[in-house]
Amino acid sequence: MKKQLFIFALVSFLIVQASAFAGSLGDPFDGNGLKNPNWKWQNEPKWDIGNTNKGWLHINSANGQNLWDVDTVAKLYQLIDSDKIDISTHIIMEFAGTNSCISGLVIKSPTDANWTTMKFWNRGADTILQWQHKQAEVVGNVPNSGQVEDKVEVFIRIAKNGDEYTGYWKKAEADKWIEVTPHANKKLTPPLEIGIFAGNCEGGGTMTAQFEYFNDLIAPYVAVESLGKCAVTWASIKYY
Repeated sequence: MKKQLFIFALVSFLIVQASAFAGSLGDPFDGNGLKNPNWKWQNEPKWDIGNTNKGWLHINSANGQNLWDVDTVAKLYQLIDSDKIDISTHIIMEFAGTNSCISGLVIKSPTDANWTTMKFWNRGADTILQWQHKQAEVVGNVPNSGQVEDKVEVFIRIAKNGDEYTGYWKKAEADKWIEVTPHANKKLTPPLEIGIFAGNCEGGGTMTAQFEYFNDLIAPYVAVESLGKCAVTWASIKYY
């Protein structure tokens, strides 16, 4: 009877663990690794979770990377097929010796080789938000988004409803989302790559990007107990 209870507890735990990501694109970037099993890397950089900054995904960006006419950035993405997407992240970007580096959210169609993105861009004198498609500005400089420090941060969000995309941003967690206008209209053929990216567009200098989380606002990630308890459960079953 005791063995059956342990087996039931383990199965229940595994179901809960799996359901944490059932239908969710989210990842809290906690612990020391990626939680969502569906992530893929493009141009995987030197990165860590929790080592450089606890609770953050830290990326050391490579030089000579861009997301404008080409997509050569380091990108962490998931491949999905959905007409409704609502994702957000919190970025801290730090740089030196470069007049062009980027980080942000992207939704891309590999089939079309086209995308839409909310991008944080350091252009030397300051860092601004841009709302863009491939080689096409929707909003080249989001009003009041400029920051002049060499360590900058922003909260950004993209919502997709069919072929219409709405961008949002804010300066602090407690602030209300500011809607970026006009909305973006772009037909992108699924499946779609959705995720975060970073890159130093120039051949010199340094740039790091940190992401506190990747939120799915339609199907949020649900936190569950640590995997350590799973090991204890296995040990208990083995003992009995």
